[in-house]
Amino acid sequence: MSETCENCGTKITSPGMLSDGNPRYPEETIARFNAATGQSIVELCRRCGPDVITAARMELTVELEKYQGIVDANVQVFPMTTTDHLPAAARWLVRGLVTANVAVGTGILNELSQGLTDLLGATTTTSGMALKVNKGEAAARAILYRKALAMDANFVIGVDLDYGTTVNNAATVNMQGTAIWVENLEAVLAPEQIEDVNAFLQFHKDAVRLTEKLTSLPNA
Repeated sequence: MSETCENCGTKITSPGMLSDGNPRYPEETIARFNAATGQSIVELCRRCGPDVITAARMELTVELEKYQGIVDANVQVFPMTTTDHLPAAARWLVRGLVTANVAVGTGILNELSQGLTDLLGATTTTSGMALKVNKGEAAARAILYRKALAMDANFVIGVDLDYGTTVNNAATVNMQGTAIWVENLEAVLAPEQIEDVNAFLQFHKDAVRLTEKLTSLPNA
């Protein structure tokens, strides 16, 4: 075996009383690193290992954030419906109940920024409580689709949306539905919708794959 690290060329030394030395990383650590990154590094040592692993973790994190960002930006693509049934031709299985409860800020009685439009019976979606509620609904929908995907579902039916307040007069958005797997989406959705849903599901799978890689990556 070489006296230097094959990756960085630094001399391999054993730990001593006054020094940690520069030992090689265990073969198991190298194998985990290569499996997570797809690389074929033969050797790492204490001198180069932390930088190599940290760089790989940052690269995977950036890629994960890109895919997760695409998924979050297209949450409306995930099919949801308020009805509790689908066309007779649809073949589907129930996965389970999904719920979301989101606090969106102070209650309507205490919301002072709503402005004159609300007093006149109009609604603005760019400020005040309306904006908060819209954001709350989007957040609740995101929670529902994440829970549904975790159940290997591709559809949520029977979606129910309610609004409430807490004891502190904070407004809440409460959403729930039944997560299901639809085998033949073509019986329920238009062709262009199916294309969007399949792309959405693929981005989600990519995000899951990257998350698993990050989890399996050894510590620096």
